Amino acid sequence: MTCHIATNLSGIVAEGIVMMLSLFKRGIQALFFVAIWVVAEKFVRLYHLPVPAAVLGLFFVVALLLAGIVPEQHVAAGANWLLGEMLLFFIPPLMAIIQFGNLLASHGLQMLAAIILGSLTVMVGTGLIVERTLRWERTRQRAMGRRRETKA
Repeated sequence: MTCHIATNLSGIVAEGIVMMLSLFKRGIQALFFVAIWVVAEKFVRLYHLPVPAAVLGLFFVVALLLAGIVPEQHVAAGANWLLGEMLLFFIPPLMAIIQFGNLLASHGLQMLAAIILGSLTVMVGTGLIVERTLRWERTRQRAMGRRRETKA
């Protein structure tokens, strides 16, 4: 009986270790993609490239894979894990479209116009507030400079 429990316990521990190693492997492989993105971001900023760092990073990864510098099996688990998690970002909007398809069909253009008009209103309002704040700050700095000149 004790031997059976010990065997089951060691099997559970072994499964846990294998699972932890698998997660660790996926995490390290995912960090590879993060590192490539960081390098691409620095490259884009250094050379003022008009390309997003993610796109340049994609080219870097493809070049490393095609050149055989990084074997596919060394990044496959991390890539699959990242791709699987990315679905979490796309499923909620997709479900909303499916669930409220009739509403979008009947009022979709009105909703789109409201979104565009609302976004433009926020952008224009923010621009006006920033412009007025900068003008006020410049006026205040000039007045402070004049006070200092008259005191001196």
